[in-house]
Amino acid sequence: MVSGKKRLYFLSFSFLALWVFLPKNCIGSTSSNDSTFVVARILIAGNQITKQKVIERELMFKQGDSIDVAIWSKLLSRSRENIMNLGIFNFVDVTSVLDSAQGYTVLVNVVERWYILPLPRLELVDRNFNEWVRSGDIGRFNYGMDLNWSNFRGMNETLKFQFKWGYTRRFALSYQIPFLNENQQEGLSFSGSYTTSKEVGYDVDDSKLKLYQSGSGFARTEFSTGLRYSRRKGYFNTSFLGVEYRKIRLDDIISKLNPEYLFNSSSDQQLLAVSWGFRRDLRDYKYYPLGGYLLDLEAVKSGWGIQENEPEWMFLSANYRKYGQIAPKWHYAYSLKGKLSGQSDNPFWIQRGFGYGSDLVRGYEYYVIPGQNFALFKSNIKFTLMKTKVVSLPLPISDKFKNIPNAFYLNAGFETGYVRDRQFAYKNPLSNRIEYGYGIGFDYVTYYNLVFCVEYSINRLGESGFFLHFATPI
Repeated sequence: MVSGKKRLYFLSFSFLALWVFLPKNCIGSTSSNDSTFVVARILIAGNQITKQKVIERELMFKQGDSIDVAIWSKLLSRSRENIMNLGIFNFVDVTSVLDSAQGYTVLVNVVERWYILPLPRLELVDRNFNEWVRSGDIGRFNYGMDLNWSNFRGMNETLKFQFKWGYTRRFALSYQIPFLNENQQEGLSFSGSYTTSKEVGYDVDDSKLKLYQSGSGFARTEFSTGLRYSRRKGYFNTSFLGVEYRKIRLDDIISKLNPEYLFNSSSDQQLLAVSWGFRRDLRDYKYYPLGGYLLDLEAVKSGWGIQENEPEWMFLSANYRKYGQIAPKWHYAYSLKGKLSGQSDNPFWIQRGFGYGSDLVRGYEYYVIPGQNFALFKSNIKFTLMKTKVVSLPLPISDKFKNIPNAFYLNAGFETGYVRDRQFAYKNPLSNRIEYGYGIGFDYVTYYNLVFCVEYSINRLGESGFFLHFATPI
């Protein structure tokens, strides 16, 4: 039998090979014919706050470049997508006009968003909307205030404050600088938070999360802080190196209910985790893509013998998503994601398999399937009911809110996955077997990156129902 360390070495080598042999950026390549022209001028309008160099960074050409006519329309289209994917504009238009016999003037028109958003926070306590509905307790909310200052200083920096009360109290600060140097390749981000929770999912029973709620005080307290350095070379490839420190304190009752929640019946734990990641992102619109692909690789290692009672663990994950067009109104998408961990005796709280975030098979919204390793395949076909159409509200308000883009899609999907659990299988019956689900859905996409998905799904157990999600299906 292959050991856990050998599997990790093998996957590490595979990640390195993928990274080395990935195809290079090919959109901006030129052919050998003489049908070329010069980019005479680049004019940018609408950027009242955003620095011009932030927009110019996303263009697939520069002033003075000699461009092959055959690829010009692709360069314009991809440049528009790059600017839109910054996430700081409501609308972007990139066009060109003939300036002379051998030159073009490029016109970039942007409509900026409202960047300072003090938003009231009303957040579900449960893992997802469907779990909250099933609980029958409409009072299971956290509430508070988020202050998000995006495009800070006009350099696409992001400053966030979060204050949250209710079942969970959280005070958090983060600051992201995507461009540290002149060539806009290196970035840095910092985050820190202090969180206290009255309720904790401390164990599973029949692959369902068991909750403990503290009568007085808090069930779980955590302090965390992290630093991440990123490097974006070219347009589509980004790598990062991060370090994070976490300190966790539990109510003693949780340690008795599940001695493996932290480790060795402990109520305190500290850990230092180092992570490395690589992303190649060629999606046309990352918030609801219809074309292109995404590749994510990540390795995380904790346990350096520095902290007392620090767990030693490592995991590797890979995620590939592909999007394409079948016919004028028909698109397809599929994704493959896998996670591999060499240990089988780690704390319960880090044994994430299915049931959190997007790591989920359709129809299993009510279940949690912890495990050390997993593989997940998702696929769907979608039909465009209405392409993006802008509705202008007849109100005397800013253009940042007045013009609302709307798009509607129908989708049908099939998903299947497998979680390998060597630690909790006796109370986790949905692990160590193939699970699958399928169904149909309705997607609504609007501005400020908002996506609403209503799905009717059926799983392998024969269970069915309507489910609501707030992110693209794949």
